[in-house]
Amino acid sequence: MLNKTLILTSTLILSTLSAMEAPVLPDILKPNKIINPIKVPSTFQRRGPTIQIGILLDTSSSMNGLINQAKEQLWKIVNEVAKANKNNRDIVIEVGLFEYGKSSLPDYEGFLQVLSPLTSDLDKVSEELFELHTNGGEEYAGKVILEAVNRFVWSDNKNDLKLLIIAGNESFAQGSVPYKEAIKKARANNIIINTIYCGDMRQGINLGWESGAKLGGGNYFNINHNSQREYIATPYDDEIISLGNSLNDTYINYGNLQKRREKTANTIRQDSNAKGLSKSSYIERNIVKSKKQYTEASSDMVTAYIDNAPSIAKISKEELPKELQDKTTQEITQIVEQKRDKRLKIQKEIKVLESKRDEFIAKTNKKDGKDLGSVIIKSIRKQAVDNGFVFKR
Repeated sequence: MLNKTLILTSTLILSTLSAMEAPVLPDILKPNKIINPIKVPSTFQRRGPTIQIGILLDTSSSMNGLINQAKEQLWKIVNEVAKANKNNRDIVIEVGLFEYGKSSLPDYEGFLQVLSPLTSDLDKVSEELFELHTNGGEEYAGKVILEAVNRFVWSDNKNDLKLLIIAGNESFAQGSVPYKEAIKKARANNIIINTIYCGDMRQGINLGWESGAKLGGGNYFNINHNSQREYIATPYDDEIISLGNSLNDTYINYGNLQKRREKTANTIRQDSNAKGLSKSSYIERNIVKSKKQYTEASSDMVTAYIDNAPSIAKISKEELPKELQDKTTQEITQIVEQKRDKRLKIQKEIKVLESKRDEFIAKTNKKDGKDLGSVIIKSIRKQAVDNGFVFKR
């Protein structure tokens, strides 16, 4: 009887210890509970002179105006940056996106998450912006800077420009990661930090936002994140929109069926998103769509053909759109060339109209913008020029 009692007692103790040693995973760590898993490339694939822009947005409850400005002005920012070149070569633009300060995000992650890796798929960045919402939380600037340095895949080429732009309205020193140490790591990787305080300039300085920019080799700005950009109508707007819409017919998406459908649907969806925000945003999106930085050779046959004509012959039948699967290589090439010629013609026409529009706005608007897009553009242009980039007139 004694032996049975000892065995039962030992079994109970072992079972208890085993249970103690096997912690129960919180829901957030279970495979089906992971928030927004992001696939990121393991290494940077350079395709020419590159400007990488990581945008870190405070999505706590007071930042609805900031998020709206980011949505409305994404295409304005990309459009201006796309005017840069280096050594007479058009640049590659990559944009990445983090959110931080939202209480619905896990506290062990620092109330932050990466929404988009650094990518040239600008429609994907726009898609993530339009899915953003805000709620209360803790804003840890040092933590999100460190995570952006570690998680984004940065260029290791000294001729490229690497930037982080962080916007928010709380103390820059919050959280367990000292912002000075996070910025030190960024600078060790030649990443410039620009800070944007949403509120009074002096208050932002007192809360450490200017200090962060100075340590990061960048610029400090303050903005009224609740203001709305004034639309300046020009005689060229409607024609730019019409031509931009015509560009949609020049894309031939390839890849697996789901990928093709998603790409086509997202192009239309982001057109609609920009149109729904403001006419300025819609015009600027259509201008961006006319630039080389918009399309990708990895998903669009016309771009792939322009970059490397023989490459389209290597696309498998299953990855071709259904209407091309029974065509010969020669027939496919003819169709792609027709789309290319149409695109080049539209791009040329939009470029002329864009130049006229820029001149019209420059004569009409003499004010120095204090919105998110204006200060980001101002900062990027200066830092790009300082690093050997040239902006087209």
